[in-house]
Amino acid sequence: MIEMSTTQFASENPARIEARPLWMQAGEMGPRLSAKTARRLCDTAALATAAAFAVPVGELHATTRRSSYVAFARQSAMYLSHVAFEVNLSEVGRAFGRDRTTAAHACRLIEDRRDDPAVDAVLASLESACRTLRHRMTPRVSP
Repeated sequence: MIEMSTTQFASENPARIEARPLWMQAGEMGPRLSAKTARRLCDTAALATAAAFAVPVGELHATTRRSSYVAFARQSAMYLSHVAFEVNLSEVGRAFGRDRTTAAHACRLIEDRRDDPAVDAVLASLESACRTLRHRMTPRVSP
């Protein structure tokens, strides 16, 4: 069940009420995720990626590099967190025990690797699943 809050904006029609999840906060750049929610979304991306790549979730959050296969899975999870769940790179890095620049590097690396049709197919499937989940988490507002 999604928790809802109702907010009225003085600049808009007072009769119009906008519903949105409690984890979304109004920021200067639009809605912003809370740190707790960003972490949960990153954990969700890590779970999906771990299942797809058949690696333990703990390996994705390990502080050491691990094998190149596990590193690629971790980079994929970081990419999905940022692209599919729209979590900012600082939060992605924090969730995976890395720096934001490492998360940015992971996103660039994965974008480059998507030229390979096999990699692109796996990532497209994961991205679609994550986006669908994100869409279902967002409440629908009736006019």
